[in-house]
Amino acid sequence: MYKVAILGCGGHGKGHIWAKVPDCQVVAVCDLVEQRARDRAAVYGVPYYLDADEMFEKEEIDIVDAPVREKDRFEVVMKCLQYGKHVYTEKPLGGEEGQLKIKPGDLPKVRAMMDEWQKHDVQLGICFCLHGTNNIRWVKQQIRTGDYGSVAAVSARAFSGTWPHLVEMFRYLGGEVDEVFGQADEGWRSRSATVRFASGAVGNLMTSGPMGPGYQIKWIGQQGELQVDNSNGTARGRLKSGDERALPDELARWAMLTQHMTDFVESIKEHRPFVADGWAGLRQMEIDAAINESIMTGEPIKVERYKPEQGRTVFTE
Repeated sequence: MYKVAILGCGGHGKGHIWAKVPDCQVVAVCDLVEQRARDRAAVYGVPYYLDADEMFEKEEIDIVDAPVREKDRFEVVMKCLQYGKHVYTEKPLGGEEGQLKIKPGDLPKVRAMMDEWQKHDVQLGICFCLHGTNNIRWVKQQIRTGDYGSVAAVSARAFSGTWPHLVEMFRYLGGEVDEVFGQADEGWRSRSATVRFASGAVGNLMTSGPMGPGYQIKWIGQQGELQVDNSNGTARGRLKSGDERALPDELARWAMLTQHMTDFVESIKEHRPFVADGWAGLRQMEIDAAINESIMTGEPIKVERYKPEQGRTVFTE
């Protein structure tokens, strides 16, 4: 049984329902705001703390769930890593101005976080929960069959609230990104980027505030194409041969966050990499920062990958 502590009892953490994750038990919670800490402690029937160091000194803890604000994640995650704890946290891994305004200046702290993580035999997981959906899992399997050939292009769109998820999944399914060119409207409510992957394939990303909730990803290979719509939506493929494939409707709906958290715990048990680990979090921010820099400068921007040998995609996992 893994002992879990929740460090940060604000809005994000309410969706991380550890009681549904097998072999996990919440043993303590911590927040700077006493009322929030007390309320969350009452849900689990555990003690609460206002100081993280005190909690770490008094409690036996294996995993820390740290759903704190973007600008606080560096300090909180670093503390957890230095205490030798497995960490599950929200996306993105940083951002002084929030998740939709990632800047190049946000990257040094996250790269330092990767260096600290590598010093410890622990897992660092990011809540890129689309990996927990059955339709994305099905698309991964289809790509790995090789039936669709090598990737030629990827197109992805989503409403602005899920932009970090879209960027990460775009990279995971398309491969590492070399260069971006971004554009935005005056208020940055709508943004788009054209992309060149390291493989030579191309793609585009688009988000807009007025869009309804949801997302769509189209993956185009040399021998066919795949499309996924929304977290509980459809997934289908079509080959040049005329063969059509689809995820059965009864498998489309899935408790994606619970499954994603379960996969994180399983990766700890099996001592193997987690699909949405710290490197995935860093790569998402590197791409996002480059897009925003391109929007501000009006120039195409190369994506500078820190320790480029690290990180996995559907082609290398």
